[in-house]
Amino acid sequence: MSLNLSIDPLTRVEGGGRVKIEVRDGKVKDLQFSTTTSPRFFEFLLLNKQAEDAPRISERICGICYVNHHLVSVKAVEDAWGVEIPPTALMLRRVLNAGSFVTSHSLHLAFLALPDLLELEELNFIGLAKKYPDLAKKAIQIHEYGNRVVQEIGGRVVHPVTAVPGGMTKALTGEARLNLLVEGRQALNNVRSLVELVLELYEKRINDPLEYMADETPHMGLVRDGKHELYDGSVRAKGKKGEIIHEFKPKDYRNYLEEAVSDHSFTKLPYLRSEGYPDGAARVGPLSRFNVMDSMPWTVAESYLKDYEKLFRRPTHDTAAYNLARAIETVAAAEECIHYLSDDQIVSTDTRVPVKSKAGEGVAFVEAPRGLLLHNYRIDEDGLIRYVNIIAPTTFNHPNIERNLRLWAEAHIDELKNEGTRDRALWGIEKIVRAYDPCLSCSVHTIETDLVIDGEPCSIRRFG
Repeated sequence: MSLNLSIDPLTRVEGGGRVKIEVRDGKVKDLQFSTTTSPRFFEFLLLNKQAEDAPRISERICGICYVNHHLVSVKAVEDAWGVEIPPTALMLRRVLNAGSFVTSHSLHLAFLALPDLLELEELNFIGLAKKYPDLAKKAIQIHEYGNRVVQEIGGRVVHPVTAVPGGMTKALTGEARLNLLVEGRQALNNVRSLVELVLELYEKRINDPLEYMADETPHMGLVRDGKHELYDGSVRAKGKKGEIIHEFKPKDYRNYLEEAVSDHSFTKLPYLRSEGYPDGAARVGPLSRFNVMDSMPWTVAESYLKDYEKLFRRPTHDTAAYNLARAIETVAAAEECIHYLSDDQIVSTDTRVPVKSKAGEGVAFVEAPRGLLLHNYRIDEDGLIRYVNIIAPTTFNHPNIERNLRLWAEAHIDELKNEGTRDRALWGIEKIVRAYDPCLSCSVHTIETDLVIDGEPCSIRRFG
């Protein structure tokens, strides 16, 4: 028996992707998960540009993770120049980053994931709004609150402009702070309703170990004093059994991370050097952040973490946990916004220090909603960027998504072979991809070129 199946395009994910499955003699012979968005040359986009322009250029990489690219870029430049920003600027950046999590996570949960979890007749947000109108209204308010935070602090809803080397160009007014606090408390209440629903759904469905599945993998995420962290800290890597195998500062990343190339997808594949490839392909994102941290620094989120631990042990490799971790992280992000907005120092006008361009190398990590995001620049004495390396979250997750899908396909091979159950089985594969919430356009880093030189074919694959 020969059977070739394809999901092209994948739906309810950011960017272009596909899954190809080859079945031979009743078994899965091959499964490929591919990013089909064309190479976009992120690193080359920044080469030979003035370093102070990098935060505004690099955020154009993504229409969803733009805040995170904006912030990690400015942090990398400041690291190269040895800049320490004022405390108020740091608070504003933390709120800006947390606000982006509120926006992105609520978008994923309400518009992309919940239609899968609820198994609606219409598998989209419209179907959700018809069956749960109050929940849909709350989801929109949560999403809008995240956008309000970004607009007030970042200067624009999309592609903020206020984070510059040395701090922030825009102070927060007392009126804006008060409005964000009021709206933030409402958003936190609405997020709690969302978490309660997701918890209820998982309490009913946790007995199906084949619904999402996953391989045992390492996990990576930022921590600060062992606690959950989104903006700054050290990178902690845990092994398959939950043991800490590394904890390192951003500037030391080359000692721990290496990069490979996919043979069928326009993405590079970072992995832990000590573990080799593919065993060292670590997962990142909400599930991984929950696996590597010791605890939450926020009260309400910590209480929900205890509910999470009743359903999923820590660490867990079950991909189903991504959605619940993402919901609880939305609570944490809303709490972080409220925490810093409640501090009177956040309305200080001392938001920026003067900086001077110089030669140097800078490295920075932030947590983007989908996981660890790295920018690494080398800057010359004229302030021009001469080397760039960007590692986006989905490049970490790409090989793990593919392995996850293969395990699932092998466990559900009978449903895939049967025409009567095939569509639902293929939907199950899409559901797993969506649980990771991949940002496929951010993962495009590789180009393949076929040349003929002196009559000899020459194939080149490189990062770009």
